[in-house]
Amino acid sequence: MFKFTQKKLTLIHFLIVVYFITVLLFGKSFTKLQVIGPLYFHDLCLAGIVLLSLSFQSRIKIPSYSILFMLVIAGLYLIIDLIRLRNEGVYILLAVRQFSLFLYLLCALLIFGSQVKNWTDGLKAVSLIKQIGRWAIYVQCVYLIYGFFFVPGFSVFEKNDYNYFTPLVVMGIITFCAEAISSKQNNFLKIIKFAGGVTLSLTLGHSSAFLAVFVILMFYAYVKIRTIQRLFSFIFIILAVVMLFFLPQFTDANASWRLLFWKHIMVRSFTDGYFIFGHGFGKAYMTYDYAVYMDKVLHSKIMLDEFYPMARYLNPPHNSILTLVFHIGLIPALLFFTPLRLLFRQLFLRKESKDANVMFLVLSVCGCLVWISFNVILELPHTAVYFWLVYLTTIFYLKNRPTDINVKQ
Repeated sequence: MFKFTQKKLTLIHFLIVVYFITVLLFGKSFTKLQVIGPLYFHDLCLAGIVLLSLSFQSRIKIPSYSILFMLVIAGLYLIIDLIRLRNEGVYILLAVRQFSLFLYLLCALLIFGSQVKNWTDGLKAVSLIKQIGRWAIYVQCVYLIYGFFFVPGFSVFEKNDYNYFTPLVVMGIITFCAEAISSKQNNFLKIIKFAGGVTLSLTLGHSSAFLAVFVILMFYAYVKIRTIQRLFSFIFIILAVVMLFFLPQFTDANASWRLLFWKHIMVRSFTDGYFIFGHGFGKAYMTYDYAVYMDKVLHSKIMLDEFYPMARYLNPPHNSILTLVFHIGLIPALLFFTPLRLLFRQLFLRKESKDANVMFLVLSVCGCLVWISFNVILELPHTAVYFWLVYLTTIFYLKNRPTDINVKQ
Protein backbone atom coordinates (compact mmCIF):
# COMPACT_ATOMS: atom_id res chain seq x y z
CA MET A 1 0.00 0.00 0.00
CA PHE A 2 2.81 2.39 0.79
CA LYS A 3 4.52 1.80 -2.54
CA PHE A 4 1.21 2.35 -4.34
CA THR A 5 0.79 5.70 -2.60
CA GLN A 6 4.32 6.75 -3.44
CA LYS A 7 3.69 6.06 -7.12
CA LYS A 8 0.59 8.20 -7.01
CA LEU A 9 2.50 11.00 -5.35
CA THR A 10 5.11 10.80 -8.09
CA LEU A 11 2.32 11.09 -10.66
CA ILE A 12 0.96 14.15 -8.88
CA HIS A 13 4.37 15.80 -8.91
CA PHE A 14 4.57 15.10 -12.63
CA LEU A 15 1.13 16.63 -13.21
CA ILE A 16 2.11 19.75 -11.25
CA VAL A 17 5.18 20.22 -13.44
CA VAL A 18 3.12 19.64 -16.60
CA TYR A 19 0.60 22.21 -15.35
CA PHE A 20 3.25 24.92 -14.95
CA ILE A 21 4.88 24.07 -18.29
CA THR A 22 1.49 24.35 -20.00
CA VAL A 23 0.78 27.73 -18.41
CA LEU A 24 4.29 28.88 -19.32
CA LEU A 25 4.11 27.82 -22.96
CA PHE A 26 0.47 28.41 -23.82
CA GLY A 27 -0.47 31.22 -21.44
CA LYS A 28 -3.91 32.71 -22.05
CA SER A 29 -4.62 30.20 -24.83
CA PHE A 30 -4.75 27.63 -22.03
CA THR A 31 -6.15 29.66 -19.14
CA LYS A 32 -8.94 31.24 -21.23
CA LEU A 33 -10.01 28.08 -23.06
CA GLN A 34 -13.71 27.69 -22.33
CA VAL A 35 -15.26 24.26 -21.99
CA ILE A 36 -18.86 25.35 -21.57
CA GLY A 37 -20.36 28.59 -20.26
CA PRO A 38 -18.25 30.02 -17.42
CA LEU A 39 -16.28 26.76 -17.06
CA TYR A 40 -12.64 26.89 -18.20
CA PHE A 41 -10.32 24.03 -19.09
CA HIS A 42 -7.57 25.45 -16.89
CA ASP A 43 -9.83 25.45 -13.85
CA LEU A 44 -10.86 21.84 -14.51
CA CYS A 45 -7.19 20.79 -14.73
CA LEU A 46 -6.33 22.63 -11.52
CA ALA A 47 -9.33 21.13 -9.74
CA GLY A 48 -8.25 17.68 -10.94
CA ILE A 49 -4.76 18.14 -9.50
CA VAL A 50 -6.28 19.29 -6.20
CA LEU A 51 -8.53 16.23 -5.99
CA LEU A 52 -5.68 13.86 -6.84
CA SER A 53 -3.43 15.55 -4.30
CA LEU A 54 -6.01 15.10 -1.57
CA SER A 55 -7.05 11.57 -2.56
CA PHE A 56 -3.82 9.89 -1.46
CA GLN A 57 -3.05 11.93 1.63
CA SER A 58 -4.24 11.18 5.15
CA ARG A 59 -3.58 14.74 6.32
CA ILE A 60 -2.66 18.20 5.10
CA LYS A 61 0.06 20.35 6.64
CA ILE A 62 -1.16 23.94 6.63
CA PRO A 63 1.86 26.26 6.22
CA SER A 64 -0.05 29.25 7.62
CA TYR A 65 -3.28 29.41 9.61
CA SER A 66 -3.44 33.15 8.98
CA ILE A 67 -3.99 32.45 5.30
CA LEU A 68 -6.56 29.79 6.19
CA PHE A 69 -8.39 32.31 8.37
CA MET A 70 -8.34 34.83 5.52
CA LEU A 71 -9.91 32.21 3.26
CA VAL A 72 -12.61 31.53 5.85
CA ILE A 73 -13.44 35.25 6.01
CA ALA A 74 -13.63 35.45 2.22
CA GLY A 75 -15.78 32.31 2.14
CA LEU A 76 -18.27 33.83 4.61
CA TYR A 77 -18.54 36.97 2.47
CA LEU A 78 -19.17 34.79 -0.60
CA ILE A 79 -21.91 32.76 1.12
CA ILE A 80 -23.67 35.92 2.29
CA ASP A 81 -23.46 37.48 -1.17
CA LEU A 82 -24.66 34.36 -2.95
CA ILE A 83 -27.73 34.37 -0.70
CA ARG A 84 -28.23 38.07 -1.33
CA LEU A 85 -27.91 37.61 -5.11
CA ARG A 86 -29.82 34.32 -5.33
CA ASN A 87 -32.35 35.76 -7.81
CA GLU A 88 -29.79 37.62 -9.94
CA GLY A 89 -27.98 35.08 -12.12
CA VAL A 90 -25.52 37.46 -13.80
CA TYR A 91 -24.33 38.92 -10.51
CA ILE A 92 -23.91 35.45 -9.03
CA LEU A 93 -21.47 34.67 -11.84
CA LEU A 94 -19.70 37.98 -11.19
CA ALA A 95 -19.42 37.17 -7.50
CA VAL A 96 -17.91 33.76 -8.23
CA ARG A 97 -15.52 35.28 -10.75
CA GLN A 98 -14.36 37.89 -8.24
CA PHE A 99 -13.89 35.12 -5.68
CA SER A 100 -11.37 33.48 -8.05
CA LEU A 101 -8.63 35.42 -6.24
CA PHE A 102 -9.28 33.32 -3.14
CA LEU A 103 -10.17 30.19 -5.09
CA TYR A 104 -6.71 30.00 -6.68
CA LEU A 105 -5.18 30.55 -3.25
CA LEU A 106 -7.30 27.71 -1.85
CA CYS A 107 -6.21 25.37 -4.65
CA ALA A 108 -2.55 26.27 -4.15
CA LEU A 109 -2.85 25.84 -0.38
CA LEU A 110 -4.44 22.39 -0.68
CA ILE A 111 -1.89 21.15 -3.22
CA PHE A 112 1.03 22.59 -1.28
CA GLY A 113 -0.24 21.35 2.08
CA SER A 114 -0.72 17.82 0.77
CA GLN A 115 2.63 17.56 -1.02
CA VAL A 116 5.07 19.60 1.09
CA LYS A 117 5.33 18.22 4.62
CA ASN A 118 9.02 17.99 5.45
CA TRP A 119 12.37 19.57 4.69
CA THR A 120 13.00 17.39 1.62
CA ASP A 121 9.63 18.35 0.15
CA GLY A 122 10.45 21.99 0.79
CA LEU A 123 13.69 21.67 -1.17
CA LYS A 124 11.75 20.15 -4.07
CA ALA A 125 9.40 23.14 -4.07
CA VAL A 126 12.38 25.53 -4.12
CA SER A 127 13.88 23.59 -7.04
CA LEU A 128 10.61 23.81 -8.96
CA ILE A 129 10.46 27.58 -8.52
CA LYS A 130 14.02 27.94 -9.76
CA GLN A 131 13.42 25.65 -12.72
CA ILE A 132 10.36 27.59 -13.83
CA GLY A 133 12.44 30.77 -13.69
CA ARG A 134 15.09 29.22 -15.94
CA TRP A 135 12.48 27.94 -18.37
CA ALA A 136 10.99 31.44 -18.50
CA ILE A 137 14.37 32.84 -19.56
CA TYR A 138 14.71 30.26 -22.34
CA VAL A 139 11.16 30.83 -23.59
CA GLN A 140 11.53 34.63 -23.68
CA CYS A 141 14.88 34.41 -25.48
CA VAL A 142 13.42 32.12 -28.15
CA TYR A 143 10.42 34.42 -28.48
CA LEU A 144 12.61 37.51 -28.98
CA ILE A 145 14.89 35.75 -31.48
CA TYR A 146 11.88 34.58 -33.46
CA GLY A 147 10.37 38.09 -33.39
CA PHE A 148 13.52 39.86 -34.53
CA PHE A 149 14.21 37.47 -37.40
CA PHE A 150 10.77 36.39 -38.59
CA VAL A 151 8.22 39.06 -37.60
CA PRO A 152 8.27 42.23 -39.79
CA GLY A 153 8.42 45.42 -37.74
CA PHE A 154 8.96 43.58 -34.46
CA SER A 155 10.29 45.88 -31.74
CA VAL A 156 10.65 45.72 -27.97
CA PHE A 157 10.74 49.49 -27.60
CA GLU A 158 7.28 50.45 -28.82
CA LYS A 159 5.32 52.34 -26.17
CA ASN A 160 2.41 50.43 -24.59
CA ASP A 161 3.45 47.27 -26.41
CA TYR A 162 3.85 44.12 -24.30
CA ASN A 163 6.48 41.70 -25.55
CA TYR A 164 6.38 38.77 -23.16
CA PHE A 165 5.55 35.34 -24.55
CA THR A 166 3.12 34.48 -21.75
CA PRO A 167 2.27 36.16 -18.40
CA LEU A 168 4.11 33.47 -16.42
CA VAL A 169 7.32 34.38 -18.28
CA VAL A 170 7.33 37.76 -16.53
CA MET A 171 7.17 36.37 -13.00
CA GLY A 172 9.61 33.62 -14.00
CA ILE A 173 12.15 36.25 -15.03
CA ILE A 174 11.69 37.99 -11.68
CA THR A 175 12.42 34.81 -9.73
CA PHE A 176 15.32 33.98 -12.06
CA CYS A 177 16.93 37.33 -11.21
CA ALA A 178 16.52 36.50 -7.52
CA GLU A 179 18.21 33.13 -8.09
CA ALA A 180 21.02 34.62 -10.19
CA ILE A 181 22.01 37.26 -7.67
CA SER A 182 21.66 35.00 -4.60
CA SER A 183 23.53 31.98 -5.94
CA LYS A 184 26.88 30.82 -4.54
CA GLN A 185 28.54 30.97 -7.96
CA ASN A 186 31.49 33.25 -8.63
CA ASN A 187 30.74 36.94 -8.99
CA PHE A 188 31.38 37.02 -12.74
CA LEU A 189 28.68 34.42 -13.46
CA LYS A 190 26.29 36.13 -11.06
CA ILE A 191 26.76 39.45 -12.84
CA ILE A 192 26.28 37.88 -16.29
CA LYS A 193 23.11 36.03 -15.29
CA PHE A 194 21.59 38.93 -13.40
CA ALA A 195 22.44 41.39 -16.18
CA GLY A 196 20.77 39.01 -18.64
CA GLY A 197 17.66 38.89 -16.47
CA VAL A 198 17.60 42.70 -16.17
CA THR A 199 17.96 43.05 -19.94
CA LEU A 200 15.06 40.68 -20.54
CA SER A 201 12.93 42.54 -18.00
CA LEU A 202 13.42 45.69 -20.09
CA THR A 203 12.04 43.93 -23.18
CA LEU A 204 8.74 42.94 -21.57
CA GLY A 205 7.00 46.29 -22.01
CA HIS A 206 6.10 46.40 -18.30
CA SER A 207 7.81 49.10 -16.24
CA SER A 208 6.73 47.31 -13.07
CA ALA A 209 8.67 44.21 -14.14
CA PHE A 210 11.89 46.21 -14.24
CA LEU A 211 10.91 47.84 -10.93
CA ALA A 212 10.54 44.37 -9.37
CA VAL A 213 14.03 43.39 -10.54
CA PHE A 214 15.43 46.73 -9.36
CA VAL A 215 13.95 46.14 -5.88
CA ILE A 216 15.60 42.69 -5.83
CA LEU A 217 18.96 44.31 -6.53
CA MET A 218 18.43 46.96 -3.86
CA PHE A 219 17.49 44.45 -1.17
CA TYR A 220 20.39 42.18 -2.12
CA ALA A 221 22.79 45.06 -1.51
CA TYR A 222 20.83 45.87 1.64
CA VAL A 223 21.33 42.48 3.31
CA LYS A 224 25.04 42.54 2.53
CA ILE A 225 25.74 45.35 4.94
CA ARG A 226 25.85 45.28 8.73
CA THR A 227 22.54 45.30 10.60
CA ILE A 228 23.19 48.67 12.25
CA GLN A 229 23.66 50.31 8.83
CA ARG A 230 20.46 48.91 7.35
CA LEU A 231 18.23 51.70 8.65
CA PHE A 232 20.07 54.30 6.58
CA SER A 233 20.25 51.97 3.60
CA PHE A 234 16.52 51.30 3.79
CA ILE A 235 15.88 55.04 3.59
CA PHE A 236 18.14 55.15 0.52
CA ILE A 237 16.23 52.29 -1.10
CA ILE A 238 12.91 54.05 -0.53
CA LEU A 239 14.28 57.26 -2.06
CA ALA A 240 15.72 55.36 -5.04
CA VAL A 241 12.38 53.65 -5.69
CA VAL A 242 10.49 56.93 -5.31
CA MET A 243 12.82 58.56 -7.87
CA LEU A 244 11.84 55.87 -10.38
CA PHE A 245 8.26 57.12 -10.24
CA PHE A 246 9.41 60.37 -11.85
CA LEU A 247 10.45 58.51 -15.00
CA PRO A 248 8.08 58.87 -17.99
CA GLN A 249 7.02 55.22 -17.69
CA PHE A 250 5.60 55.92 -14.22
CA THR A 251 4.01 59.33 -14.90
CA ASP A 252 1.90 58.63 -17.98
CA ALA A 253 -1.91 58.44 -18.15
CA ASN A 254 -1.82 54.72 -17.37
CA ALA A 255 0.01 55.34 -14.09
CA SER A 256 -2.30 58.24 -13.21
CA TRP A 257 -5.31 55.99 -13.83
CA ARG A 258 -3.92 53.41 -11.42
CA LEU A 259 -3.16 55.95 -8.70
CA LEU A 260 -6.64 57.45 -8.84
CA PHE A 261 -8.20 53.98 -8.76
CA TRP A 262 -6.07 52.99 -5.75
CA LYS A 263 -7.09 56.15 -3.92
CA HIS A 264 -10.73 55.34 -4.64
CA ILE A 265 -10.39 51.83 -3.22
CA MET A 266 -8.72 53.06 -0.02
CA VAL A 267 -11.26 55.83 0.50
CA ARG A 268 -14.15 53.39 0.05
CA SER A 269 -12.46 50.93 2.40
CA PHE A 270 -12.67 53.59 5.13
CA THR A 271 -15.98 55.28 4.32
CA ASP A 272 -17.90 52.06 3.60
CA GLY A 273 -16.22 49.59 5.92
CA TYR A 274 -14.12 51.58 8.42
CA PHE A 275 -11.08 49.49 7.34
CA ILE A 276 -12.70 46.46 9.03
CA PHE A 277 -15.38 45.31 6.63
CA GLY A 278 -15.00 44.59 2.94
CA HIS A 279 -17.43 44.89 0.04
CA GLY A 280 -17.67 41.15 -0.47
CA PHE A 281 -18.33 39.83 -3.96
CA GLY A 282 -20.60 40.78 -6.83
CA LYS A 283 -20.00 44.48 -6.16
CA ALA A 284 -18.49 47.08 -8.50
CA TYR A 285 -14.86 47.96 -7.82
CA MET A 286 -15.56 51.54 -8.84
CA THR A 287 -18.67 53.65 -8.32
CA TYR A 288 -20.32 55.10 -11.40
CA ASP A 289 -19.77 58.67 -10.16
CA TYR A 290 -16.06 58.04 -9.84
CA ALA A 291 -15.96 56.50 -13.33
CA VAL A 292 -17.44 59.78 -14.62
CA TYR A 293 -14.79 61.69 -12.65
CA MET A 294 -12.02 59.52 -14.17
CA ASP A 295 -13.34 60.30 -17.63
CA LYS A 296 -13.39 64.02 -16.84
CA VAL A 297 -9.85 64.08 -15.44
CA LEU A 298 -8.07 61.52 -17.65
CA HIS A 299 -10.47 61.24 -20.62
CA SER A 300 -10.72 57.54 -19.90
CA LYS A 301 -14.09 55.96 -20.68
CA ILE A 302 -13.02 52.40 -19.90
CA MET A 303 -15.08 52.22 -16.69
CA LEU A 304 -18.23 53.93 -17.97
CA ASP A 305 -21.27 51.68 -18.26
CA GLU A 306 -22.32 53.33 -21.53
CA PHE A 307 -19.11 52.28 -23.26
CA TYR A 308 -18.04 49.12 -21.41
CA PRO A 309 -20.95 47.48 -19.57
CA MET A 310 -19.90 45.59 -16.41
CA ALA A 311 -16.32 46.95 -16.63
CA ARG A 312 -16.65 48.34 -13.11
CA TYR A 313 -17.29 44.79 -11.91
CA LEU A 314 -14.67 43.04 -14.02
CA ASN A 315 -11.68 45.41 -13.81
CA PRO A 316 -9.99 45.30 -10.38
CA PRO A 317 -7.65 48.12 -9.32
CA HIS A 318 -4.45 46.72 -10.92
CA ASN A 319 -3.08 46.01 -7.49
CA SER A 320 -3.86 42.56 -6.16
CA ILE A 321 -3.27 43.61 -2.55
CA LEU A 322 -5.85 46.38 -2.87
CA THR A 323 -8.23 43.87 -4.43
CA LEU A 324 -7.89 41.87 -1.21
CA VAL A 325 -8.65 45.03 0.75
CA PHE A 326 -11.74 45.72 -1.36
CA HIS A 327 -13.22 42.26 -0.85
CA ILE A 328 -12.54 41.54 2.84
CA GLY A 329 -11.44 44.89 4.35
CA LEU A 330 -8.09 46.46 5.14
CA ILE A 331 -7.52 44.94 8.59
CA PRO A 332 -8.47 41.37 7.57
CA ALA A 333 -6.27 41.78 4.46
CA LEU A 334 -3.29 42.23 6.78
CA LEU A 335 -3.51 38.48 7.34
CA PHE A 336 -1.77 38.25 3.97
CA PHE A 337 1.37 39.78 5.51
CA THR A 338 1.25 38.01 8.88
CA PRO A 339 2.94 34.79 7.64
CA LEU A 340 5.76 36.89 6.16
CA ARG A 341 6.99 38.06 9.56
CA LEU A 342 9.95 35.66 9.36
CA LEU A 343 10.81 37.12 5.96
CA PHE A 344 10.78 40.67 7.32
CA ARG A 345 12.82 39.54 10.33
CA GLN A 346 15.38 37.93 8.02
CA LEU A 347 15.45 40.98 5.80
CA PHE A 348 15.70 43.70 8.41
CA LEU A 349 17.02 42.19 11.65
CA ARG A 350 19.18 39.16 10.93
CA LYS A 351 22.54 38.71 9.29
CA GLU A 352 22.72 37.31 5.78
CA SER A 353 21.86 33.62 5.86
CA LYS A 354 24.47 31.10 4.75
CA ASP A 355 21.67 29.20 3.03
CA ALA A 356 21.41 30.50 -0.54
CA ASN A 357 17.81 29.31 -0.70
CA VAL A 358 16.82 31.72 2.06
CA MET A 359 18.19 34.68 0.13
CA PHE A 360 16.60 33.40 -3.08
CA LEU A 361 13.15 33.04 -1.54
CA VAL A 362 13.27 36.35 0.33
CA LEU A 363 14.30 38.25 -2.80
CA SER A 364 11.77 36.36 -4.94
CA VAL A 365 8.91 37.33 -2.64
CA CYS A 366 10.08 40.96 -2.57
CA GLY A 367 10.16 41.09 -6.36
CA CYS A 368 6.82 39.30 -6.75
CA LEU A 369 5.17 41.60 -4.21
CA VAL A 370 6.19 44.57 -6.34
CA TRP A 371 4.79 42.84 -9.43
CA ILE A 372 1.38 42.07 -7.90
CA SER A 373 1.20 45.61 -6.49
CA PHE A 374 1.04 47.12 -9.97
CA ASN A 375 -0.92 44.52 -11.91
CA VAL A 376 -3.90 42.17 -11.92
CA ILE A 377 -2.10 38.98 -10.90
CA LEU A 378 -3.75 37.06 -8.07
CA GLU A 379 -7.20 37.56 -9.61
CA LEU A 380 -6.30 35.68 -12.79
CA PRO A 381 -5.12 32.11 -13.44
CA HIS A 382 -2.17 33.08 -15.65
CA THR A 383 0.33 33.44 -12.78
CA ALA A 384 -1.67 33.29 -9.54
CA VAL A 385 -0.73 29.70 -8.67
CA TYR A 386 2.97 30.38 -9.30
CA PHE A 387 2.90 33.38 -6.99
CA TRP A 388 1.27 31.30 -4.25
CA LEU A 389 3.88 28.59 -4.80
CA VAL A 390 6.65 31.15 -4.15
CA TYR A 391 4.75 32.64 -1.21
CA LEU A 392 3.90 29.34 0.51
CA THR A 393 7.34 27.84 -0.11
CA THR A 394 8.97 30.87 1.51
CA ILE A 395 6.73 30.60 4.57
CA PHE A 396 7.37 26.87 4.90
CA TYR A 397 11.13 27.11 4.30
CA LEU A 398 11.76 29.94 6.76
CA LYS A 399 9.63 28.26 9.41
CA ASN A 400 11.15 24.77 9.07
CA ARG A 401 14.78 25.35 8.10
CA PRO A 402 17.37 23.77 10.42
CA THR A 403 19.35 26.11 12.61
CA ASP A 404 22.99 26.81 11.89
CA ILE A 405 22.55 25.60 8.36
CA ASN A 406 25.34 26.11 5.88
CA VAL A 407 24.19 24.76 2.54
CA LYS A 408 25.32 26.06 -0.80
CA GLN A 409 22.60 25.48 -3.35
